[in-house]
Amino acid sequence: MTFVWNTLSAAMRSKGKIVLNVASSGIASLLLPGGRTAHSRFSIPISIHELSTCNVRQGSQKAELLQKASLIIWDEAPMMNKHCFEALDRTLNDIMKTEATFGHPKSFGGKVVVLGGDFRQILSVISKGSRFDIVSSAVNSSYLWEHCKVLKLTINMRLQQAASSSSASEIKEFADWILQVGDGTVKTIDDDDSIIEIPPDLLVKDCDNPLLELVNFAYPNIVANLENSKYFQQRALLAPTLESVEEVNNYMLSMIPGEETEYLSYDTPCRSDEDQI
Repeated sequence: MTFVWNTLSAAMRSKGKIVLNVASSGIASLLLPGGRTAHSRFSIPISIHELSTCNVRQGSQKAELLQKASLIIWDEAPMMNKHCFEALDRTLNDIMKTEATFGHPKSFGGKVVVLGGDFRQILSVISKGSRFDIVSSAVNSSYLWEHCKVLKLTINMRLQQAASSSSASEIKEFADWILQVGDGTVKTIDDDDSIIEIPPDLLVKDCDNPLLELVNFAYPNIVANLENSKYFQQRALLAPTLESVEEVNNYMLSMIPGEETEYLSYDTPCRSDEDQI
């Protein structure tokens, strides 16, 4: 998906057009050229509701930027509450001073907005919300959704980079299984929708130290590759909870030779506070 956004941004900017790249999370925004979080770019209120608007004043630099923008790309859109998109819609209509068409204002003030993401992944977080509350807060439950045109990616780019036909077959089989999990069509155990059957080739077999087997699988010969930056860039271990992350991190750190060094962060004080320090 990131490849599509980067290509689309480069194509538009090569024609002298202004493209605003935003994402719902800070990590995803780092992967986009000139990317920023949607809250930062559009000044979306933290406490959002159905009548919210973005904190963008008419005549401000941010308002002028939004007026001149030809395209807005919003990555990881399903993570955001629908009220965030509706707030931007109302703000852009106000800034662009668009006239209503057939009694309804233009979506996003007539701007072209591309929303990207996968509803199989993380949805918006609703405190103590039920399944209905979470689904109702998604962007596809907004009044804006009827004006959206849904496009789907059909080619797995990772399969195109497979080293051999056998690896391509394994990747395709894994990709199909992931899609089945996301669609809810994967085989379940004892008719319990919350418990699915994991393929045997994805499991760590019974052994004395399962964590060691997992680390050796993802990071073979880790000690011999400590100076190789690409070695760590091409590998990762994902965990479902912070407790598991801490357990894996501590275990891997215990395998690395050398003395432990702790680095503390330092926040530069505001200028207004410098005289008080």
